[in-house]
Amino acid sequence: MSTEGFDYEAAIVVVGGGACGLMAAYQAGRRGLDVVLLEKDSRLGCNAEIASGSIPAAPTAHQRRAGVTDSAEQMMGDILRKSGNQADPDIVRALCERSPELIRIFEDELGVAMELNTDAGRYGFSALRLHNGPGRTGAPLIQALRSALAGMGNVTCADRTPGAGLITDGSGAVMGVRAGMRGEQRLGAQRVILACDGFGSNAEMIARYIPEMRGVQSIGVQGNTGDAIRWGMELGAAVAHMSGYQGHGLVCAGYGTRLVPEIPQLGAIIVNRQGERFAREDQGYSEFARAVLAQDGQTAVAIFDQRMVDVVARLDHWKDAVASGAVKSAQSLQELAAAFKLPPEALERSFAQCRGDLPDPFGRARLPAPAEAPFHGAVITGAMVHTQGGLVVDVHARVLRPDGSAIPNLYAGGGSAAGLSGDRPEGYLSGNGLLSAYGLGLIAGDHAAASLLARSH
Repeated sequence: MSTEGFDYEAAIVVVGGGACGLMAAYQAGRRGLDVVLLEKDSRLGCNAEIASGSIPAAPTAHQRRAGVTDSAEQMMGDILRKSGNQADPDIVRALCERSPELIRIFEDELGVAMELNTDAGRYGFSALRLHNGPGRTGAPLIQALRSALAGMGNVTCADRTPGAGLITDGSGAVMGVRAGMRGEQRLGAQRVILACDGFGSNAEMIARYIPEMRGVQSIGVQGNTGDAIRWGMELGAAVAHMSGYQGHGLVCAGYGTRLVPEIPQLGAIIVNRQGERFAREDQGYSEFARAVLAQDGQTAVAIFDQRMVDVVARLDHWKDAVASGAVKSAQSLQELAAAFKLPPEALERSFAQCRGDLPDPFGRARLPAPAEAPFHGAVITGAMVHTQGGLVVDVHARVLRPDGSAIPNLYAGGGSAAGLSGDRPEGYLSGNGLLSAYGLGLIAGDHAAASLLARSH
């Protein structure tokens, strides 16, 4: 394709204005390069914005102050173990080693007050290492990056201007991006960074790669249509883990909200409509989605007490769930059972299992069962949050072909790149998505900028 006749030319074009794209544009922009950031429609939001904003990082000053001993090596081991050793160890190591830098950037450069989540651990974690911004949602992190970019005269953020395809030269090297609703604009670029997220809203790709989730609710943003993955494949890029996804088994059925992941880790008991437990409650919430969807009506009831509510009461996602009306309360377990039409005898057996009065067939950790009135409950279901498969990249976030060679000038990160969770939802570890998004954005922006600056000297 001809490389002449560009409508505009920039050193770097970033396609996608979520966590990965914003971080990549920030890293390149702060080094003085001319950057264009294309965003399909910021009104749709991005997955990082509606998520809990939990970034795993180790070791950090927050951990040291809390007396937590951790390391990048230990963090890497947890991620690889949870993925069934399917994640690329070189990518995992690169992201873990740079994870403290992410926290530093948000705090010292972007002014976000970060904190270490010490309320409850997460299944698969050997140490407390999830760091969050205010309210424990992703919105303050995204807003801080957007504000920083708005103040950079060398960065152009083009909202409601989706990427529409890649422009290559005769050798297959990427030379730019087609943009606009009909691909009417031609943007020349020396480097292109794909950060368009996954394919959670593309029914055809879900049916092809993740048939078990066909027709299941997706709670990710609706702009995730797999564009970048398809463009890369058209250029001969390798893909990996296309059947992997992050599930969420704590979605409040019919309310558009969700319970926070701390609730089961604090000891909530989750039963089906027969009042019976069906899985260990403290497993990862990604794999728990599959367990909930296997129940009658694809729903279950989570039961918790005031002690647990007091721990999470200040979290924005919890406030949203309560405001939606999804959480019902009662002064006794019998009253709560009646409210959800649960057989009281079966419910009592479920509680006895978690108290240790009866054998626990599922082997959950010895967590305190709900015991303090008032008691609370919510009907939950399973959903898909985010696909975890995508383009194969190297430790510099460059897109690779099946033979391991890099497609010239092309980078990818976030949901556009193969994630850290392997081929199944069980491989997802809390924070994998944001670590990959912000981390690969950091790496891609750095490497793309450095490669151009080195060439200019």
